[in-house]
Amino acid sequence: MPANPTDFKYPTNWTLEKVRAGELVRAYVIGNFADPRHVDLVCRSGLFDAIWFDLEHFDIPMRELAVLSLVTRAHPVSPIARIKASDYQTVMRALETGVDGIICAMVADAAEARQIVTWAKFNNPSPTAGEVIGQRGWNGGNIDSAYARAPAAGYIRQQNTATFVLCQIEHDEALRNASEIAAVPGVDGLFFGPGDYSVSAGLPAQITHPRVMEAMAQVANAAKRSGKWWGTVAVGREMIAQAKALGAQFICPGGDLKVVNLGLRELGKSFATEPADPAKS
Repeated sequence: MPANPTDFKYPTNWTLEKVRAGELVRAYVIGNFADPRHVDLVCRSGLFDAIWFDLEHFDIPMRELAVLSLVTRAHPVSPIARIKASDYQTVMRALETGVDGIICAMVADAAEARQIVTWAKFNNPSPTAGEVIGQRGWNGGNIDSAYARAPAAGYIRQQNTATFVLCQIEHDEALRNASEIAAVPGVDGLFFGPGDYSVSAGLPAQITHPRVMEAMAQVANAAKRSGKWWGTVAVGREMIAQAKALGAQFICPGGDLKVVNLGLRELGKSFATEPADPAKS
Protein backbone atom coordinates (compact mmCIF):
# COMPACT_ATOMS: atom_id res chain seq x y z
CA MET A 1 0.00 0.00 0.00
CA PRO A 2 1.35 3.50 -0.76
CA ALA A 3 2.84 5.43 2.14
CA ASN A 4 0.08 8.02 1.74
CA PRO A 5 -3.30 6.34 1.06
CA THR A 6 -4.47 9.43 -0.85
CA ASP A 7 -1.76 8.68 -3.44
CA PHE A 8 -3.40 5.40 -4.44
CA LYS A 9 -4.23 5.42 -8.15
CA TYR A 10 -7.51 3.84 -9.20
CA PRO A 11 -7.97 2.65 -12.79
CA THR A 12 -9.61 5.01 -15.26
CA ASN A 13 -13.12 4.10 -16.31
CA TRP A 14 -12.73 4.97 -20.00
CA THR A 15 -16.45 4.56 -20.69
CA LEU A 16 -17.49 7.01 -17.99
CA GLU A 17 -14.73 9.42 -19.04
CA LYS A 18 -16.14 9.59 -22.55
CA VAL A 19 -19.79 9.67 -21.49
CA ARG A 20 -19.18 12.51 -19.04
CA ALA A 21 -17.33 14.41 -21.76
CA GLY A 22 -20.34 14.01 -24.06
CA GLU A 23 -18.47 11.66 -26.39
CA LEU A 24 -19.43 8.39 -28.07
CA VAL A 25 -18.25 5.06 -26.66
CA ARG A 26 -17.52 2.55 -29.42
CA ALA A 27 -18.12 -0.93 -28.01
CA TYR A 28 -17.22 -4.44 -29.16
CA VAL A 29 -18.97 -7.56 -27.86
CA ILE A 30 -17.25 -10.87 -27.12
CA GLY A 31 -19.08 -14.11 -26.42
CA ASN A 32 -18.20 -17.03 -28.71
CA PHE A 33 -14.47 -16.34 -28.80
CA ALA A 34 -13.65 -15.10 -25.31
CA ASP A 35 -9.90 -15.56 -25.46
CA PRO A 36 -7.21 -13.27 -23.96
CA ARG A 37 -5.38 -12.97 -27.30
CA HIS A 38 -8.56 -12.00 -29.06
CA VAL A 39 -9.14 -9.32 -26.41
CA ASP A 40 -5.57 -8.07 -26.79
CA LEU A 41 -5.92 -7.95 -30.60
CA VAL A 42 -9.12 -5.89 -30.39
CA CYS A 43 -7.65 -3.53 -27.82
CA ARG A 44 -4.45 -3.00 -29.84
CA SER A 45 -6.53 -2.04 -32.90
CA GLY A 46 -7.42 1.26 -31.26
CA LEU A 47 -10.88 1.05 -32.86
CA PHE A 48 -12.93 0.48 -29.72
CA ASP A 49 -13.30 2.15 -26.33
CA ALA A 50 -15.01 -0.72 -24.52
CA ILE A 51 -15.41 -4.49 -24.70
CA TRP A 52 -18.47 -6.07 -23.17
CA PHE A 53 -18.25 -9.71 -22.32
CA ASP A 54 -21.54 -11.51 -22.80
CA LEU A 55 -22.12 -13.76 -19.80
CA GLU A 56 -25.85 -13.79 -20.53
CA HIS A 57 -25.69 -15.98 -23.63
CA PHE A 58 -22.26 -17.59 -23.23
CA ASP A 59 -20.59 -19.70 -20.56
CA ILE A 60 -17.80 -17.38 -19.46
CA PRO A 61 -16.90 -18.31 -15.86
CA MET A 62 -16.03 -15.49 -13.45
CA ARG A 63 -12.44 -16.71 -13.27
CA GLU A 64 -12.12 -16.29 -17.05
CA LEU A 65 -13.89 -12.93 -16.94
CA ALA A 66 -11.25 -11.77 -14.46
CA VAL A 67 -8.43 -12.68 -16.86
CA LEU A 68 -10.20 -11.05 -19.82
CA SER A 69 -10.78 -7.93 -17.75
CA LEU A 70 -7.11 -7.77 -16.75
CA VAL A 71 -6.01 -8.02 -20.40
CA THR A 72 -8.44 -5.27 -21.34
CA ARG A 73 -7.13 -3.05 -18.55
CA ALA A 74 -3.64 -3.17 -20.08
CA HIS A 75 -5.08 -0.77 -22.68
CA PRO A 76 -7.22 2.40 -22.55
CA VAL A 77 -10.32 0.24 -23.01
CA SER A 78 -13.18 -0.48 -20.58
CA PRO A 79 -14.01 -4.09 -19.63
CA ILE A 80 -17.77 -4.53 -19.10
CA ALA A 81 -19.83 -7.60 -18.19
CA ARG A 82 -23.33 -8.30 -19.44
CA ILE A 83 -25.09 -10.51 -16.91
CA LYS A 84 -28.55 -11.58 -15.89
CA ALA A 85 -28.52 -9.80 -12.53
CA SER A 86 -30.98 -12.15 -10.86
CA ASP A 87 -29.01 -12.72 -7.67
CA TYR A 88 -26.61 -10.91 -5.36
CA GLN A 89 -23.64 -13.20 -5.94
CA THR A 90 -23.63 -12.77 -9.73
CA VAL A 91 -23.63 -8.97 -9.46
CA MET A 92 -21.00 -8.84 -6.73
CA ARG A 93 -18.63 -11.35 -8.31
CA ALA A 94 -18.78 -9.65 -11.70
CA LEU A 95 -17.78 -6.33 -10.13
CA GLU A 96 -14.98 -7.98 -8.15
CA THR A 97 -13.32 -9.06 -11.40
CA GLY A 98 -12.52 -5.40 -11.95
CA VAL A 99 -14.96 -4.55 -14.73
CA ASP A 100 -15.93 -0.91 -15.20
CA GLY A 101 -19.63 -1.67 -15.23
CA ILE A 102 -22.40 -4.17 -15.77
CA ILE A 103 -25.13 -4.39 -18.39
CA CYS A 104 -28.07 -6.10 -16.72
CA ALA A 105 -30.16 -8.17 -19.11
CA MET A 106 -33.96 -8.43 -19.08
CA VAL A 107 -34.72 -5.84 -16.40
CA ALA A 108 -38.51 -5.59 -16.23
CA ASP A 109 -39.31 -2.83 -13.76
CA ALA A 110 -38.02 -0.30 -11.24
CA ALA A 111 -38.21 -2.74 -8.33
CA GLU A 112 -35.79 -5.08 -10.08
CA ALA A 113 -33.51 -2.16 -10.91
CA ARG A 114 -33.48 -1.00 -7.27
CA GLN A 115 -32.52 -4.51 -6.13
CA ILE A 116 -29.62 -4.60 -8.59
CA VAL A 117 -28.34 -1.25 -7.32
CA THR A 118 -28.54 -2.50 -3.73
CA TRP A 119 -26.37 -5.47 -4.69
CA ALA A 120 -23.92 -3.34 -6.71
CA LYS A 121 -23.25 -0.50 -4.23
CA PHE A 122 -21.51 -0.54 -0.86
CA ASN A 123 -22.83 1.15 2.25
CA ASN A 124 -20.77 4.29 2.82
CA PRO A 125 -21.14 6.11 6.16
CA SER A 126 -19.81 9.28 4.51
CA PRO A 127 -21.11 9.36 0.94
CA THR A 128 -20.19 12.19 -1.38
CA ALA A 129 -22.86 14.31 -3.03
CA GLY A 130 -24.82 12.16 -5.45
CA GLU A 131 -23.19 8.91 -4.30
CA VAL A 132 -25.72 6.07 -4.17
CA ILE A 133 -25.19 3.47 -1.47
CA GLY A 134 -26.43 -0.09 -1.05
CA GLN A 135 -25.66 -3.34 0.74
CA ARG A 136 -22.95 -4.95 -1.37
CA GLY A 137 -20.96 -7.55 0.55
CA TRP A 138 -17.41 -6.77 1.59
CA ASN A 139 -14.34 -8.66 0.48
CA GLY A 140 -11.74 -5.99 -0.07
CA GLY A 141 -9.15 -8.42 -1.37
CA ASN A 142 -10.11 -9.00 -4.98
CA ILE A 143 -9.02 -7.48 -8.30
CA ASP A 144 -11.31 -4.46 -7.98
CA SER A 145 -9.54 -3.46 -4.72
CA ALA A 146 -6.05 -4.22 -6.09
CA TYR A 147 -5.83 -7.27 -3.82
CA ALA A 148 -6.44 -5.30 -0.60
CA ARG A 149 -3.97 -2.55 -1.51
CA ALA A 150 -6.67 0.08 -2.02
CA PRO A 151 -7.59 2.06 1.12
CA ALA A 152 -11.00 0.88 2.31
CA ALA A 153 -12.81 4.23 2.26
CA GLY A 154 -11.42 5.17 -1.14
CA TYR A 155 -12.22 1.75 -2.56
CA ILE A 156 -15.84 1.97 -1.43
CA ARG A 157 -16.25 5.43 -2.92
CA GLN A 158 -14.54 4.44 -6.16
CA GLN A 159 -16.79 1.42 -6.61
CA ASN A 160 -19.91 3.43 -5.79
CA THR A 161 -19.11 6.32 -8.11
CA ALA A 162 -16.75 5.03 -10.82
CA THR A 163 -18.49 1.82 -11.88
CA PHE A 164 -21.81 1.85 -13.70
CA VAL A 165 -25.06 -0.06 -13.93
CA LEU A 166 -26.98 -0.19 -17.22
CA CYS A 167 -30.43 -1.78 -17.32
CA GLN A 168 -31.33 -3.49 -20.58
CA ILE A 169 -34.75 -2.87 -22.12
CA GLU A 170 -35.76 -5.83 -24.27
CA HIS A 171 -39.55 -6.31 -24.22
CA ASP A 172 -42.78 -4.34 -23.96
CA GLU A 173 -43.15 -4.59 -20.18
CA ALA A 174 -39.69 -3.10 -19.72
CA LEU A 175 -40.43 -0.48 -22.37
CA ARG A 176 -43.56 0.61 -20.50
CA ASN A 177 -41.48 0.89 -17.33
CA ALA A 178 -38.38 2.43 -18.96
CA SER A 179 -38.84 5.89 -17.44
CA GLU A 180 -39.26 4.45 -13.94
CA ILE A 181 -36.23 2.16 -14.40
CA ALA A 182 -34.07 5.06 -15.60
CA ALA A 183 -35.17 7.19 -12.64
CA VAL A 184 -33.87 4.71 -10.05
CA PRO A 185 -30.90 6.25 -8.19
CA GLY A 186 -27.77 4.26 -8.99
CA VAL A 187 -28.96 3.23 -12.44
CA ASP A 188 -26.55 5.07 -14.70
CA GLY A 189 -28.41 4.45 -17.92
CA LEU A 190 -30.39 2.18 -20.20
CA PHE A 191 -29.33 -0.26 -22.89
CA PHE A 192 -31.76 -1.08 -25.69
CA GLY A 193 -31.52 -4.57 -27.17
CA PRO A 194 -32.98 -4.31 -30.69
CA GLY A 195 -32.51 -8.00 -31.45
CA ASP A 196 -34.21 -9.17 -28.28
CA TYR A 197 -36.96 -6.60 -28.67
CA SER A 198 -37.59 -7.59 -32.29
CA VAL A 199 -38.13 -11.21 -31.24
CA SER A 200 -40.39 -10.30 -28.33
CA ALA A 201 -42.40 -8.07 -30.70
CA GLY A 202 -42.86 -10.91 -33.20
CA LEU A 203 -40.43 -9.36 -35.68
CA PRO A 204 -37.40 -11.64 -35.34
CA ALA A 205 -34.13 -10.06 -36.49
CA GLN A 206 -35.94 -7.07 -38.05
CA ILE A 207 -33.93 -4.65 -35.95
CA THR A 208 -34.64 -1.64 -38.18
CA HIS A 209 -38.39 -2.26 -38.38
CA PRO A 210 -40.33 0.95 -37.58
CA ARG A 211 -41.77 -0.60 -34.41
CA VAL A 212 -38.29 -1.50 -33.16
CA MET A 213 -36.92 1.93 -34.01
CA GLU A 214 -39.86 3.56 -32.22
CA ALA A 215 -39.06 1.48 -29.14
CA MET A 216 -35.46 2.68 -29.37
CA ALA A 217 -36.69 6.27 -29.45
CA GLN A 218 -38.81 5.62 -26.35
CA VAL A 219 -35.75 4.27 -24.51
CA ALA A 220 -33.79 7.35 -25.56
CA ASN A 221 -36.51 9.64 -24.25
CA ALA A 222 -36.81 7.70 -20.99
CA ALA A 223 -33.09 8.07 -20.35
CA LYS A 224 -33.12 11.74 -21.28
CA ARG A 225 -35.97 12.53 -18.86
CA SER A 226 -33.86 11.23 -15.97
CA GLY A 227 -30.64 12.81 -17.17
CA LYS A 228 -29.14 9.36 -17.82
CA TRP A 229 -27.18 8.05 -20.79
CA TRP A 230 -28.13 5.13 -22.97
CA GLY A 231 -26.69 2.71 -25.48
CA THR A 232 -27.64 0.06 -27.98
CA VAL A 233 -26.52 -2.40 -30.61
CA ALA A 234 -26.68 -0.72 -34.02
CA VAL A 235 -25.70 -2.59 -37.18
CA GLY A 236 -24.49 -0.59 -40.17
CA ARG A 237 -23.84 3.10 -40.72
CA GLU A 238 -27.47 4.07 -41.18
CA MET A 239 -28.65 2.52 -37.93
CA ILE A 240 -25.65 3.94 -36.08
CA ALA A 241 -26.50 7.39 -37.42
CA GLN A 242 -30.10 6.97 -36.21
CA ALA A 243 -28.94 5.90 -32.75
CA LYS A 244 -26.55 8.84 -32.54
CA ALA A 245 -29.31 11.23 -33.64
CA LEU A 246 -31.37 9.95 -30.69
CA GLY A 247 -28.50 10.70 -28.33
CA ALA A 248 -26.92 7.27 -27.85
CA GLN A 249 -23.49 7.52 -26.24
CA PHE A 250 -22.69 3.79 -26.19
CA ILE A 251 -23.00 1.95 -29.50
CA CYS A 252 -21.98 -1.59 -30.38
CA PRO A 253 -21.89 -2.54 -34.10
CA GLY A 254 -21.16 -6.20 -33.34
CA GLY A 255 -18.18 -8.20 -32.27
CA ASP A 256 -16.35 -11.48 -32.40
CA LEU A 257 -18.80 -13.60 -34.40
CA LYS A 258 -19.40 -10.88 -36.97
CA VAL A 259 -15.67 -10.29 -37.40
CA VAL A 260 -14.94 -14.00 -37.86
CA ASN A 261 -17.77 -14.50 -40.37
CA LEU A 262 -16.79 -11.43 -42.41
CA GLY A 263 -13.13 -12.43 -42.26
CA LEU A 264 -13.85 -15.96 -43.44
CA ARG A 265 -15.87 -14.71 -46.40
CA GLU A 266 -13.18 -12.22 -47.30
CA LEU A 267 -10.48 -14.88 -47.10
CA GLY A 268 -12.56 -17.24 -49.22
CA LYS A 269 -12.53 -14.68 -52.02
CA SER A 270 -8.86 -15.51 -52.49
CA PHE A 271 -9.91 -18.66 -54.35
CA ALA A 272 -12.21 -16.86 -56.77
CA THR A 273 -11.37 -17.65 -60.41
CA GLU A 274 -13.15 -14.60 -61.75
CA PRO A 275 -13.04 -10.96 -60.67
CA ALA A 276 -15.56 -10.26 -57.94
CA ASP A 277 -18.83 -8.66 -59.00
CA PRO A 278 -18.93 -5.30 -57.13
CA ALA A 279 -22.73 -5.50 -56.97
CA LYS A 280 -22.50 -8.73 -54.94
CA SER A 281 -19.61 -7.80 -52.65
